Amino acid sequence: MEILIEQLQPGQEVNGTFALKSKKLLPLRNGTGQYLAVTLGDKTGQVEGRIWEPVYETHYSCRVGDIVQVQGRVEEYNGRMQINISSMLVCRDADADPARFIPVSKLDPDSARSRLYSVIASLRNQHLKDLLSLILSDDHFLQALLMSPAAKRNHQATIGGLLEHSLGMAAAAEQIAPVYPQIDRDLLVAGVLLHDLGKVEEYRTGADIDFTDEGRLLGHIVLGVQLLDKYICRLPGFPAELRVKLLHMIVSHHGQYEWQSPKRPKFLEAAILHHLDMIDAEIDMFSSAAASRENQDDRWTGWVKGLDRYVFCK
Repeated sequence: MEILIEQLQPGQEVNGTFALKSKKLLPLRNGTGQYLAVTLGDKTGQVEGRIWEPVYETHYSCRVGDIVQVQGRVEEYNGRMQINISSMLVCRDADADPARFIPVSKLDPDSARSRLYSVIASLRNQHLKDLLSLILSDDHFLQALLMSPAAKRNHQATIGGLLEHSLGMAAAAEQIAPVYPQIDRDLLVAGVLLHDLGKVEEYRTGADIDFTDEGRLLGHIVLGVQLLDKYICRLPGFPAELRVKLLHMIVSHHGQYEWQSPKRPKFLEAAILHHLDMIDAEIDMFSSAAASRENQDDRWTGWVKGLDRYVFCK
């Protein structure tokens, strides 16, 4: 089993696979040449590395984002660990497991899938049940859903994070619906499960979470509308008004124009969906910030970019 970054100790020999997060040629102190400073990453963190030779061959043979095979020795420098690298080669194996480099959702995939099927089975609206069942009968889509993150950074940026996010929102929707009888519970739950549909095509996972070409050019809202309409077209007799409502829930779930929402929510369930989306994302960001403190005894986190604030911990 390959060693992970969190397990590195000074004096340890390293022969492992890492994601290349950054690289930069820097001048030697004596001014007679350059060395290559790199940052390596896996799902447990990042570590600095230094390559003294061959500097230029290594620099030009790899790119940031590559998966690299590294040999070297762990040393302590200025109180921090770094790897003195003797060899760094690009891995050409396209089947490298993304789970080595990207954190995995805390939800077990089998239990998450079971919960998803259970939520769909609870729907009384047969049109919505048929639509969601059709989508999940697409094995390619289902496998993509199980791998997809909810975001590149900030909230649920993990393998399986999208399903974790959607199921968390669905659980909250099921709790709030009985409190307000005017809510169409089935519409709200279906909208929750469908709102980020396009993220299965927006992101790709490898050495890191990154955008696909379609993700950069179109975004998950446009991709989600296209996907949903594709599936609805395969269901003869699907109600026209219900189709438009579901599409609107995708289009409006960011809530505000300044948050890249093409439309603001125009009916109750769409408005609630937007707020549930925000709540679930913020809960994950606050929880993750607290959990990622270097010293768990600290009362405050460092600056959390996604929340634009420091976070107080209990």
